[in-house]
Amino acid sequence: MNAQYLEQARAAYRAGDFSGAAQMFAAAKDATEIAGEVDHLRGNSLMKLGLWADAARAYELALADTSYGKRGALHTNLGKAYAAAGDYARAADSFREAVRDTAYATPYKAYMGLGGALVAQGNIVEAGTAYRQAAIDAANPAPAQALSDLAGCFIKLGRPGDAVETYRTALDFATPRDDTRAINAGLGQALIAQNRAADAVDAFNQATSDGIYQLTPEQQQDYQHALDAMDALSAQRAMAPTGQVAPGPVDPLDPLGKSGAFMPDPSDTGFFTMSESELIQQDREHMKVRRKKRHTGLKVFLVILILLIIAAGALGFAYTRGLGFPSQQDALTGLFNAVTDGSDTSSYLAPNLDESARSLIESTVPEGATPTITAMDQSMTTSTAEVEVELSLGGVQTYTASFVRSSNYIGWTVSALEIDFTASDEAGATGEGASTDADGATAGTTGDAADTATDAGASNTAA
Repeated sequence: MNAQYLEQARAAYRAGDFSGAAQMFAAAKDATEIAGEVDHLRGNSLMKLGLWADAARAYELALADTSYGKRGALHTNLGKAYAAAGDYARAADSFREAVRDTAYATPYKAYMGLGGALVAQGNIVEAGTAYRQAAIDAANPAPAQALSDLAGCFIKLGRPGDAVETYRTALDFATPRDDTRAINAGLGQALIAQNRAADAVDAFNQATSDGIYQLTPEQQQDYQHALDAMDALSAQRAMAPTGQVAPGPVDPLDPLGKSGAFMPDPSDTGFFTMSESELIQQDREHMKVRRKKRHTGLKVFLVILILLIIAAGALGFAYTRGLGFPSQQDALTGLFNAVTDGSDTSSYLAPNLDESARSLIESTVPEGATPTITAMDQSMTTSTAEVEVELSLGGVQTYTASFVRSSNYIGWTVSALEIDFTASDEAGATGEGASTDADGATAGTTGDAADTATDAGASNTAA
């Protein structure tokens, strides 16, 4: 194994130079060697370049290295390569092999790929089962996409009621990274299938409200169908006989509408027919009302006090749950921006760090990169997060970040930041690039590389 080529290949991969990385990974290994880690990352690089067949051969070589392991991630990536090349039958077999690996930490990615491959083959029932497995997988941090794909299967199976409920559940679980416009468009299709034209129009309008999202031809047809149904209903109402028009709300003091004919008369109120005892009783009732009004200020004070106590309790609960201002995401984003701008990073770093620790963290941050926290284990005073970083040259690198409370004990600061080669790289599985699982290839170490989601022929963004 050529160690120099291997280190250069890893550096190129982290920087998003996938063409150079693929060549150097190939050069790092002798012809007689079997190295699962090298072939795994070479396959990932080839997937980023859209070379599906070459990527599949690299993953097959990695699987031949039985000492390397990572079979769940490798079979998932192999399935994505087959699916991107249009070989959905072999893709489905690879995804099934992936979920049989009990050591595979993120099986929902294999289930998402399996669902897409089965839809492409017309096997909607089994595809729906796969999407359901992806949605309920405890390792799935964002199940909205799996739920949306499951709802699409319900529509194809002629079950629009189940589709409506599933789309609404997907909206409940949607994160900022999910495309709620597409989910609303699917919801509109499910509603029109239920003959709920008005609700369908509302859903389609939600999908297109930003003026950017474009409905598919099938969605546009369903939207027009909903509009036509609404127009027909309006025309039907307009042609209804006048006598059948539902009456509007009635004013109890003027039931005939400004005529005054049935306005209450003093003789109808009973005032002039009350006995003296009845008048005394009425006066007592009025005194009770006046006493109640006197205590209004006290009641308002008590209500405000109770609200303050509730708010204090909520803040205390939020603190124990690891919430703060700035949040972990804000502290991490501020640190990355400060490194890029060359400004002071001290407000984003833990106050107890020495100069060498601060310098190490700053040197780990790539310039111009954008961090996003994808998973987090948080407590009252410390947090550990998995972070996906979009590099300025393209590509995604995964980090592990540690946080502690700031000096004011309210917000969060970064206490450690390390590159994590055991997490996932993500990209699309169409002509723009397919994502891969990369369980392996740390810089100078061998560990779990991440698996990333590729979808070919079907939506496969783990939401």
